[in-house]
Amino acid sequence: MSERREKLRRLLTVRRLSEDLNRRSLQLAFAAVAEVETAMACQGAALAEASAAERNALALGDRGEWLLANAQREVAGWNRGRLRVLLQLRVAEVAPAMERFLTSRREHEQVKQLVDNARQAASREADRRAQAEADDWFLSKRTRLADRTPRANKPI
Repeated sequence: MSERREKLRRLLTVRRLSEDLNRRSLQLAFAAVAEVETAMACQGAALAEASAAERNALALGDRGEWLLANAQREVAGWNRGRLRVLLQLRVAEVAPAMERFLTSRREHEQVKQLVDNARQAASREADRRAQAEADDWFLSKRTRLADRTPRANKPI
């Protein structure tokens, strides 16, 4: 029985490690999405800033400043377009990572339940054996005492 428990314990360790790895993978997928979203927000701010600078340059009649702001706006827009594609790719990676994590979590819980059941079965078996030993001891003591006491109806 202890060999089986040891195997279950090792399996539980493997499943726990698998769950931890898949959890970390999921966290990294979420972090990758957040990173792209942050970069998109920065590019959005740069785009708004460049648009405002472009309008100001136009209002002032500064052609050089207008050209620079226009170029910055185009670059920020191009960067946001590229980041949108990257965001779609990273968001698509989240669902499989979530599925892997949930699968490994379920397997870990199942093995954990097996280990708990085996532990409870072993405990019940130990309790049963202890009770059987106590019953045997009590019965043998009772038998010994009965053999020592004289019987009133003993034939002479």
